[in-house]
Amino acid sequence: MKAAFLIIDMQKGCYDFCKCQREFDDAVEYINEAARMFREKGLPVVKVLDIEVGEGPGSEKFEFVDSIIPSANDIVIHKEYNNAFFKTELHDKLQELGVEFVVISGFAAEYCVLFSYNGAKEMGYGTSLLQNGIAGVEYEEVKKMQLLRPVISLEALEYFFKVKKT
Repeated sequence: MKAAFLIIDMQKGCYDFCKCQREFDDAVEYINEAARMFREKGLPVVKVLDIEVGEGPGSEKFEFVDSIIPSANDIVIHKEYNNAFFKTELHDKLQELGVEFVVISGFAAEYCVLFSYNGAKEMGYGTSLLQNGIAGVEYEEVKKMQLLRPVISLEALEYFFKVKKT
């Protein structure tokens, strides 16, 4: 089974909007570590950017926060709606790559992460959230999301991928 890692809306404008910036910063650490594991195994990492953040593509607030470690091989998807699968090329790209399972991380738990999670399920993907890898407008919503949806930890990913920690 081939998996992909989705990083949703970890944009500078979202950080400014977030009431829980410390939790946002904490999520970045987990996202970077999971992305490293996926990349090391040659599995896709997909960065999803909301075109309505900042002044849209090309603006400073549109870009991912500087603390997210990029790779030239990352797939970049622009979305207009909360669900990263709705009216984007994400599903087609994942199908082309043979992906069957997605691990979702990013911002905002109660909006784009939730809707993208539901979209992935509706498209037939096995789906899990990255434990501690999501941020939200409200911290309580993040906790609820992680209680009500399947989550996968970095330790579990490390075991399944059999990668070394750095």
